Amino acid sequence: MAATAVLASSLALIPFVSPTAPAEAADVTTNVLFGTPETALGKDYESSTDVIVNGTGDSDGFHIVTASEREGYAFREVASLRRKDIDAGPWTGYVCTTGSGRYAAAVYMPSMWVNKPGAAYRGAFAAVVRLSDGKVTEVARGVQLAYYSPGCGEDDRVLFSTSSATDTDAGDTTVIEADAAAGKAIGVRKFPGQLTHALPTPRGDYGVLNGDLVKLTGHGKSARAQKQTALPGPVFALTSSADGALDLGVVQGRKSVINRWHGGKLTALGSGEIGKLKLFPRKGGSLAVGDVAGVDTSRAPGLKTQPFNGPPAGVSREGHLITTSLVSDELKGVMAPEGTPEAKATADGRAAGLIRIQATAVRTGAKASVAFDTDTARVKTGGAASPALDPAAFTVSGTPTPRAQALAADTEPRDDVEPYNCDEGVKESICLSREGAEVFVVDGQVKGYEIPCLVKRNDPKRQALQPSANQVEWAVDQAVHGYLTTQRPANWHDTGLPAYSPQGLFPKPVLTGGGDIPAQVVLGILAQESNFKQASWHSVNGAAGNVLQADWFGNGASIHYYPNSGKSDCGYGIAQVTSGMRDYDSPPFDTTRAGAITTDYATNIAAGMQILAEKWNQLKALGMEVNGGSPQWIENWYMALWGYNSGVYTDPTKPRGLGFFNNPANATYPPDRQGFLRATFDDAAHPANWPYQEKVLGWAETPHKTWNWEPSYVVPDFPGAQSLLNLPTNYGMFCSPSVNNCTPGTTNPCPAMNESCRWAGSAAWITGQSESNSSREQLRFALGSPESALIAKYPSGPCMTTPDGTPGTIVIDDLNGREDVYGCAASEATSDGKFTMQYGDGLLMYRDQLLTWRATPAIAQIDVHQLGAGYNGHVFFTHSYPESDFFHKVTGRWTLNPANLPAADKPGKRYNVWIHLPNHGAEATVRYTVKPGANQVGLAADTCKVSQSNRTQGKDAWFKLGSMSFWKGGGVEMDNEHLPGTGDANVAFDAVAFVPVTNPDAGNCAFGH
Repeated sequence: MAATAVLASSLALIPFVSPTAPAEAADVTTNVLFGTPETALGKDYESSTDVIVNGTGDSDGFHIVTASEREGYAFREVASLRRKDIDAGPWTGYVCTTGSGRYAAAVYMPSMWVNKPGAAYRGAFAAVVRLSDGKVTEVARGVQLAYYSPGCGEDDRVLFSTSSATDTDAGDTTVIEADAAAGKAIGVRKFPGQLTHALPTPRGDYGVLNGDLVKLTGHGKSARAQKQTALPGPVFALTSSADGALDLGVVQGRKSVINRWHGGKLTALGSGEIGKLKLFPRKGGSLAVGDVAGVDTSRAPGLKTQPFNGPPAGVSREGHLITTSLVSDELKGVMAPEGTPEAKATADGRAAGLIRIQATAVRTGAKASVAFDTDTARVKTGGAASPALDPAAFTVSGTPTPRAQALAADTEPRDDVEPYNCDEGVKESICLSREGAEVFVVDGQVKGYEIPCLVKRNDPKRQALQPSANQVEWAVDQAVHGYLTTQRPANWHDTGLPAYSPQGLFPKPVLTGGGDIPAQVVLGILAQESNFKQASWHSVNGAAGNVLQADWFGNGASIHYYPNSGKSDCGYGIAQVTSGMRDYDSPPFDTTRAGAITTDYATNIAAGMQILAEKWNQLKALGMEVNGGSPQWIENWYMALWGYNSGVYTDPTKPRGLGFFNNPANATYPPDRQGFLRATFDDAAHPANWPYQEKVLGWAETPHKTWNWEPSYVVPDFPGAQSLLNLPTNYGMFCSPSVNNCTPGTTNPCPAMNESCRWAGSAAWITGQSESNSSREQLRFALGSPESALIAKYPSGPCMTTPDGTPGTIVIDDLNGREDVYGCAASEATSDGKFTMQYGDGLLMYRDQLLTWRATPAIAQIDVHQLGAGYNGHVFFTHSYPESDFFHKVTGRWTLNPANLPAADKPGKRYNVWIHLPNHGAEATVRYTVKPGANQVGLAADTCKVSQSNRTQGKDAWFKLGSMSFWKGGGVEMDNEHLPGTGDANVAFDAVAFVPVTNPDAGNCAFGH
């Protein structure tokens, strides 16, 4: 009784997290939650078998972390799941633990892909992880990213799902059964319609389909979904409990209800406030957490209750620990890299991998808030980070290919996948000439695989400067009111474009009925679409690089698969402007507009606003309005944002309106969800739980943070003291049998999931709008104010310097000149030398037993990028790969002008050789080979191994290799193939300096020739 009283009183002291300010963990950097475990966990904690397994993502991958009670819940990273062939920013996912407790199963994908309906339904990856040592096996690709997948039960089987649904067809749901212990997919079953919550149990597999609890029987063509019972409302959880029972969390009205299915009967066990009563699996049964006072477990063996005041994010296997937040620092700003309040970041100064945890010990109510570094706290003591994964052997699209079967048997090198055809429609080996790969390269493009996007990668004149958050907010504040007219001079940042102004090219759009777009609506879009990034994930504030794109080559952002021009994304920059940016658009943008959209964040914002206004006007034309349709109120943009993501259907010959994917009633989203980011930044780790418009309005309400830990933008002018947007909480509001064949409050409100489900009506949840019940924009920058100053993460690199000022020094840069993007004025290249790059090994290769051939440049080029860092503000970089991986090989050569060098029979010219390395973007250990050129004195090439990261230490640096005598053909060479290359570490190609010297100089590499 005393223990019970202590528990009740301590839990009562746990405050519910304020819905207006997402909770922040403390700055204590340790992986141990409870430093005095006897006090927090009880004296018997050392004999406990309780563990917790959870996951969160960032640009390092989707982190699987675990902690055991007997160690005071010391958190360690088990694995970091990512695909080494995909470079697309932060990752997101879901994880569950198998019944034995020995394995975790996870579904994961790049967070940016969540914005794409097709990717969310069938674009994620599935893996199993052995928790004892972190061994990872990817078992499938093409699965669904949804809160109910993967499904873990009482044994080591796991069920993953994938959906072929679109806005015009419910499609099929494919359920993939995997054996976690064996690390492979063992069965596939297909069911018509939207099946959710697939759950394996020893007594059969279950799920929810067309409003019913169903049992999944048979395999292959004999697969059937047998109805067990109709369900009274949308399901938010399904767990396996004792005695063969199933426990279900169901939303009924404004209540969360716990139900039990047992013995052919569905019984309601009680309810709590919606969103504050959760259901989790636990060892031996189920656990209801939160507002559980009304739940009766007396006739439900295996089901336990745990009162808790706050939103639980995770529960340990035996229910002894409840986490309320587990999120990477990087996701709080959704920017990479990012700092921490007192610069307590990881060793490399980045927030990726620094995870903050808030949790409560159930027994005593003790709370803890800590941060731990996944780089130093791993399950395998002293072990390296989890390697990025190779492509899975199994895809859900059909029978595994011969290559996939070879992968499963480990008989094939895991490098890349080539197309079966080339231009002539025959095998690649037939259509290639004897000159090998060269036939594929025409004017820098890979023949037959040119992307349709107007602006190509790695064009130094189309680098995008990464703006800082203050600049983005300034541009938005000006643009929404037509003041974004700052003049860009001709050849601004060496783009070669004529003079223009952003809203001279893309004027402020005119809204039907008048008015302006509120600033915070646009800011929320930019936060969700691109995380405030105009340039790629590689570029930090103030650094230039390739413009941000989700999928340049239409190959799933992969560096292992050949380009598929028909699927190229062509969404550019901070607002992900797509329309008009493809060569087949009618009409495509001209060179000035396309170039400005690519290189200028302000122009990109101006163009993106036109797309949003178009959706608003299309809805107005269809007679669809929110709360009367006044644009000044932020809440009234709910449906326009819906259409911004998935489109507005306007064809008069077909059902018009908004598609079902972003309908808040869609069973893809938890029916008991709370507002995005209202309780915790943990929401940012699982964006697939919310439709697009809810995410955007969540970011509008709760700003993410900058790399220096400041809010990126101001919040709206909220109604009264509420400090929240007035958003709909009735997720059936956009369901009506008479409007879109949709029945609100049902498990599957629109089973057809086709054109008939499109919402074509108006909606109102606020009447008599005013500042007392609705939100308006709030501006930080005065209209007409000058462009805000750039806040750069790193200082600019050196411009036209030499290592030691010696006259006659020759510097060969990676651009053979310089571009005015990162602070160095543009100039022409010199005639003293030349930098060149070779992609691949230049060979046509007959490979392995699968009768395939290879044209290497198509793969190597994909993994070459540019960055506004280093000497004269530009480097090219790729990643390190193992030796003999010819298909990703990139070789850089800095060659002295032969006209200035002696012939082989003459005395050589001696130079000290220096390499320049940038202050960021260089990580790998590489070999620089100094080649003297053809000579008759027998002088051979010499090689020096250099750790690029160790030599920079976050600063621009010249590093002296040593001296060498040179003849015609002499220079320096470096490539990206080195042991132990894993495809992860950056290899930077910057400048090389040749300093004339008279006497030998051993330098740092003992050359001295």
